[in-house]
Amino acid sequence: MKISPVLQAALAASLLIGAGASVPVQAQANDMFPTKAAAEQRAKQLRCSGAFSMGSEWMPCKDFATYEQAVRRGS
Repeated sequence: MKISPVLQAALAASLLIGAGASVPVQAQANDMFPTKAAAEQRAKQLRCSGAFSMGSEWMPCKDFATYEQAVRRGS
């Protein structure tokens, strides 16, 4: 599976910032969407709201930190 350079950078930053808190890479790679509407739909499944841009793609939740929390919850 190919992961965009922007997502790779976000993953690296996440690991540096939250050392010890593991977030599945698979979940993050699957949560990149071409439209804001699609990311907002996924946000509902994760029990968060909104979407944020990550390069030319969109991710669910209002920001990356909120997204990480939602994924860790196992939603």
